[in-house]
Amino acid sequence: MKRLYSTLIFFSFSMVCWAQQSVFQGRIDMGRDLASFETTPAVPGTLYLLTGAAGSIRILSQEPFVAEVDFVQGEWKGEADLVAHRVLLRFEGPGWAKTVVTKKPRQGAESLVYPYRRFQAAALPMPGGFKVISLPFLF
Repeated sequence: MKRLYSTLIFFSFSMVCWAQQSVFQGRIDMGRDLASFETTPAVPGTLYLLTGAAGSIRILSQEPFVAEVDFVQGEWKGEADLVAHRVLLRFEGPGWAKTVVTKKPRQGAESLVYPYRRFQAAALPMPGGFKVISLPFLF
């Protein structure tokens, strides 16, 4: 329960601090993991809190900024099998240009998204993946 309240506080705080110039009105679902999207599709108009790690990162355009991140979450099946669940995250807008990078910098990486970085993303479903609205928590 304490973790749920902490997540809500971080999520609320991040929406104010790091949100792109947009306002969201609708349903929020914080209880789904990436594996659940393989059996039950995302509901359009619902904001999801997703937790995982960045796999590959592709910068599609610098002006306007567009990047795609292969977002991965692992799940152990028994003691020997590890299954990876994936979704595609899309970062759009000039505010993400300084946050999403293709390589980990030597210094100042605390607030960046780079390959293998764990983070949470508040995202809306779109055809082929999710559009990121905010990054509430970087691990």
